[in-house]
Amino acid sequence: MKTIFKLIFLLGIQFLYSQNTLSGTVKDASNESPIANVYVFISELNKGVLTNNEGNYILNIEAKGRLNVQFSHLGYQTVLQSAVVDATNTTVTLDVVLKESTANLNEIVVTHAFENEFKQNTFKTDVVHKDDIQKVGGFTVMDVLNKIPGVDATTTGTLISRPVIRGLSSNRILTLIDGVRFETQQWDDEHGIGVNENGVEKIEVVKGPESLLYGPEAMGGVVNFIQSKPAPVGTIQGSAFTSMSRNNHGWRVLANVDGAKEKLNWGVSALGKLFSDYFINNQTFRVPNTRLSEYGAKAYVGTNQKWGATRLSYTFNQAFFGILDGKDILFGPNGEIINTDIEKEKYPLETEAPFHTVVDHRVISETNFLLGKSKLDAIFSYQNNHRTENEEFALGKILGKKGYKYVDMTLQSLTYNVKWNTPKWGRFSSIAGTQGMFQNNQNNSGAKTVLIPDASIADFGFFAVSKYEHKALNATFGARFDARNLATKTTLGYNYAIPEISRSYNNVSTSLGLAYTIAEDLVLRTSFATGYRSPNLNELTSNGYKLESRRFEIGNANFDKEHNNQFDFSATYEGKNISLETSFFFNRVNNYIYIAPTGNLIANNINPAEMVAEYKFYQSNAELIGGEARLDIHPVGWKWLDFETKFSTLEGKRTDNDSHLPMMTPTKLSNTLYFNCKDFWKLSKNSFNINLASTFDQNKVEANELKTKGYCLVNFGWFTSYKSFDFTLTANNLLDKNYVNHMSRFRPFNISEPGMNIAIGCKKNF
Repeated sequence: MKTIFKLIFLLGIQFLYSQNTLSGTVKDASNESPIANVYVFISELNKGVLTNNEGNYILNIEAKGRLNVQFSHLGYQTVLQSAVVDATNTTVTLDVVLKESTANLNEIVVTHAFENEFKQNTFKTDVVHKDDIQKVGGFTVMDVLNKIPGVDATTTGTLISRPVIRGLSSNRILTLIDGVRFETQQWDDEHGIGVNENGVEKIEVVKGPESLLYGPEAMGGVVNFIQSKPAPVGTIQGSAFTSMSRNNHGWRVLANVDGAKEKLNWGVSALGKLFSDYFINNQTFRVPNTRLSEYGAKAYVGTNQKWGATRLSYTFNQAFFGILDGKDILFGPNGEIINTDIEKEKYPLETEAPFHTVVDHRVISETNFLLGKSKLDAIFSYQNNHRTENEEFALGKILGKKGYKYVDMTLQSLTYNVKWNTPKWGRFSSIAGTQGMFQNNQNNSGAKTVLIPDASIADFGFFAVSKYEHKALNATFGARFDARNLATKTTLGYNYAIPEISRSYNNVSTSLGLAYTIAEDLVLRTSFATGYRSPNLNELTSNGYKLESRRFEIGNANFDKEHNNQFDFSATYEGKNISLETSFFFNRVNNYIYIAPTGNLIANNINPAEMVAEYKFYQSNAELIGGEARLDIHPVGWKWLDFETKFSTLEGKRTDNDSHLPMMTPTKLSNTLYFNCKDFWKLSKNSFNINLASTFDQNKVEANELKTKGYCLVNFGWFTSYKSFDFTLTANNLLDKNYVNHMSRFRPFNISEPGMNIAIGCKKNF
């Protein structure tokens, strides 16, 4: 009798769970054979499962509403389907066929307002994956982002870099992580992007104004770090990765564990990095104090219920960046570089003054409410960024290796982002939303000086955007209003005072994009978008000597907002043997802010007896024009061979005197041959590549800017798998070329980029 009751109980539970189900079969489009281990993921519920050996899947769903279902598997084009689960449609069957993909162009893009397949996007988006950092032997995420045509990086050594998209950088590029605008002290070139790959699945890059969806500081583009998806229901999975780089004796470790049940998912991950100074000239010259130590952790927990899903995450990260300020570099009688920083070790790792310390705490809450035919997304976050800078004592390291605290600032930010996806009306889908931020910057006691004042910023914006779909045509259009109030307190610096200011900035942004697909292979896109940003605190209030840049900088409290208008056209063709992407852009920037030397010497406020170079911030209208191209040849009959070439060029000028803008990315050309080899012994997925990366002369420079010679680099990569282990071997700058990067802040010191660097990596999946 007990057995009967137990059976009835289990059947009852199964009956309850089967009230709402999504099921189906996934097959290969070429031969209709089932595909196992396809990840079927519902973004609204943050929930997914894997297909079994017969290609079947089943998802138990308590919620009701319109759901976006992603089908993804390595080597196949990702497919996005829509499913409606309601009172009259509780059992939904969704069968899907997947096509093989060589070029991997058909990604699911989430950066834009609507979750789309790549070819449905009206704005071109580039996607790179976290594992690509390993495959290119990179030190940071920027080492893979700058492989995208039209994207470069302003660098301070190998470990501090920030993105440059089509010539625009600084606060003109918005960084998003886990759906939240990442707020840190990024008002100066010496501060990096501040985000690493911990807990990240992929990175999406949009070139051009995205102020319509994200507000201020998205006028040049968006770099969006997309969080990792949860584990499939009923599984616990994870990985551990480690790598070593020869040039700077660097180590990188990354590990994660994720699990999921029917209504619960969770995950933890941790990251550690330790890099010494990098070398040039065949390991004979060490570039002093270009080292880094960094560690961090992330944890999240999420649940899905009848009303939708929610997820809460916490991230901690701390990094110590060495500062090369020029005092340790001298030039001999023949122009040779001399390093006066004497170290006992060849690869010093200890943090010594001068250095930055950056500590981040980030709490993010993400919730999706399913409201029948519509849905509501709400993201709230709290961020605490603590930045300090330690400098050497005047007598050197005798008084302590850590020096004295030169700057100490805490930036706290509260952000919200609420979007309502309205019910679909015919061929139209619409979103209305509001976003905002409350921010406070505080200079802490005990620091020697103040670089930017105590300040508060309040942002408010609301927007509406619509999408129209008709057969091969996709169109998006929308508008947005933003208001920013900025107020600073009277702040005493070292031998000077920063007066109190109060400013308000308002803006209306618009956007129109069209995408037309011809015969499923060719997609034509054109767009027009506007963006804006308000001047940052550094540009408004600077009035003192900067130790690292070794110059006296003067801001202007009366600066107007920057705003721009960009026209963009692109064409993407993806055939069986060839993939081709081309794009052209024209960007008009009004009230462009830049810094330039005045030619005068001024008394150093830190040491009034010393006269130093005076630099001022200016405003002028500017125009940027350029384009990119990418060609991928992957013959169907020669699956062992793949050739890719990428090209980018741009020119930036002031419109008042037709002079060139400073720090513009030079023209670049990259050619790569990929060879996919058969399984050998117990090694599988064998592939290697040879890359020739050419950077052309940069002679189109600002009047007081140095020109830079072009160079060619040879790079090599090898990848293989053994059981559950993945191995990578890379060799960058294989010929140990001595060259100067035009986008490097070390260029005035004539310091070259790293010489040959061999890196090995190993990843264990479990």
